[in-house]
Amino acid sequence: MRPLSVCIATYNNSDTIRRALNSINSIADEIVVLDSHSSDGTRDIVKEYEKTAIYNYEFEGFADMFRTAAEKSSNEWVLFVDADEEVREDLAREIQNALHRPSKDAYRAEKQNRMWGQWMHATHKPRPILARKQALSWDDSLVGEEWEVRDGFSTGELRNPIHHYAYDDIDEYLEKWERYTAADALDEWRAGYTPSIPRYYLKGVAAFWYRYVYEKAILDGWQGLFFAVMSGVFYPVVDAKMRYIQTIQGQNENWEDWWIETKL
Repeated sequence: MRPLSVCIATYNNSDTIRRALNSINSIADEIVVLDSHSSDGTRDIVKEYEKTAIYNYEFEGFADMFRTAAEKSSNEWVLFVDADEEVREDLAREIQNALHRPSKDAYRAEKQNRMWGQWMHATHKPRPILARKQALSWDDSLVGEEWEVRDGFSTGELRNPIHHYAYDDIDEYLEKWERYTAADALDEWRAGYTPSIPRYYLKGVAAFWYRYVYEKAILDGWQGLFFAVMSGVFYPVVDAKMRYIQTIQGQNENWEDWWIETKL
């Protein structure tokens, strides 16, 4: 079986990191952890596992984080697991089978989300979580990064999802939602977009219906409705924060550094 490096990024994940590490410890030959200066005991938990190598990381976006983790891994094959995710036995077995005799260069899996006390019907679209590291590329988004398999490399599907313990309470969700809207506003500004009611408000309407109907959040009770509504409101808030950027950029030449430091 091909040796496997598991890549994990952490920041104050002491409540979830042990579950993540336990779930991959038996299939990993190496565990590469990027830590953004955790202060809650996360690093102490990570150091309990013999296979781990932990590195300090200054957060510059999720795409950069995944690239950096892959670069620091010593094996050709890498598996990406978030600190609040879990690789259950069926998926672990499937990963081992794929590594025993790989027929593809990258393998995608869906993410099953647990939010506010229940597992949701709505899932994230499949992403390549297991791959030869040279087969992968990412865009430069701070959040919502796109994982891509490079041209010339083949892609397969894993049948079992990776389980994501997303949010225990509403306050945790809203705190992250606030940071993600700020990051998305900066991404849009960097890409050359300007505030636009038609673009962002119509995008919000589309996001609501996509979550609620296509991704079946309608089956998830109040949790699904809340998630869909907040997915829709996300884009008008991005528009509003871009208008804020429009105001402050003329007042502070270092506004981008200030934005990253204070809003993300």
